[in-house]
Amino acid sequence: MQPVSVAAIGVIVLATAYGFVRKAPLSLIYAVAILAVFALQVSSSALGFVRLSPVTFELGLFAAPGLPPAPWSWITFEFVHASETHIFLNLLGLILISPTLEERIGSARWAILFFVGGATGALVFLLVHFGDAILLVGASAGIFAVFGAYGRLYPRDRIALFLPIPGIPTLPVVEVVVIFLVLEPVFMRLPLRGGRGRLIPVKGIQDLATTSELQRILKEAEEADLPETREAWIESFVRAARCPRCAGPLRRRFGRIVSDCGWHRRL
Repeated sequence: MQPVSVAAIGVIVLATAYGFVRKAPLSLIYAVAILAVFALQVSSSALGFVRLSPVTFELGLFAAPGLPPAPWSWITFEFVHASETHIFLNLLGLILISPTLEERIGSARWAILFFVGGATGALVFLLVHFGDAILLVGASAGIFAVFGAYGRLYPRDRIALFLPIPGIPTLPVVEVVVIFLVLEPVFMRLPLRGGRGRLIPVKGIQDLATTSELQRILKEAEEADLPETREAWIESFVRAARCPRCAGPLRRRFGRIVSDCGWHRRL
């Protein structure tokens, strides 16, 4: 694991400890932690695309045929985000709505809702897309779990959308959840700053496909329609391939495939 990913895990652990020790709202502390992790993604990304950051792949929930998700990623994927627009809506939910429920049910119960709800949503997504290469990031599932509990426990509560400023009309919690469900995919389809990502040229790594399984993965990457899907297949390929010089494992680092023996290739 890259040092920058270890630093991101440290941010999450310290944020959690601070929230419980200082009895501060975890929802607000986690919002700050998500911003800090995103800053690490940007600082370690290749060509400014956070999808190419090692933090994205090492802490995001990545699964592919024969490669189950890393144990820690069931928690850390909620702190990793794919773009500025992706992080914006999730922060709205954490900062403007979640603290009210956390104050009523306590930080421990809120955290259980957030993490168990997020992991459950991720599991359902993986089952629906079973057999595909998947890279899942974002706090959306955990936030919707919190919203669902809020609507179930306090259905008559009304929330100012989106800022608690006098004069702004309030809406029932259930309607706010529906609005977020609609806005989330809309925001994710907006053009990103600098484009939606850089497609990695598959032909540049064809010589590393020395087995039928690697050739299959490379074919899946070549046929992928979305940059995110191709990135996931390329990551699966790099993890399964071996260095042509020393036969050791390979990893991605700052836009290159590298080996411990010093061999490298720019993507």
